[in-house]
Amino acid sequence: MPKKPLSGLTMLVVEDVTSIRSLVVKLLERQGCDDVSEAADSETAWHHLKRRKFDAILLDYELQSDDGVSIAWRIRGDDGLINQNVPIILLTAHDEAMIVEAAGKAGVDAYLVKPVMPDRLGQRILNAIKHRQDAVGLPPGGTEVDWKN
Repeated sequence: MPKKPLSGLTMLVVEDVTSIRSLVVKLLERQGCDDVSEAADSETAWHHLKRRKFDAILLDYELQSDDGVSIAWRIRGDDGLINQNVPIILLTAHDEAMIVEAAGKAGVDAYLVKPVMPDRLGQRILNAIKHRQDAVGLPPGGTEVDWKN
């Protein structure tokens, strides 16, 4: 049986629309991720980010209480946060250059335009993890991810 690409990874999905969040979680699970935490707002996301280490975070650009770029700035700027260098994939319905540029400046590693396509999700996450590791000079973590894409 072939190995699923996200097997062994821990993920945080931050999305305020319940149906989209549920869909993304199901897509992650189908690709082998069996450890997914969920947050519908920035406060809940921050609670998770302070308490456990994640392999990656899928972060909605437009939350009711905040925006994903602001949250990314906050994550990258908190030297005491265990997830300061977590790979961040921005989920957005927008692909305007100004949003992509702002996300890049905030330390976002990748973005996915909604609706999320199952065939792109796993590879985009793996690429974002690799990008973040290269950016901060970290070796691959304790996951079973094949880094030879």
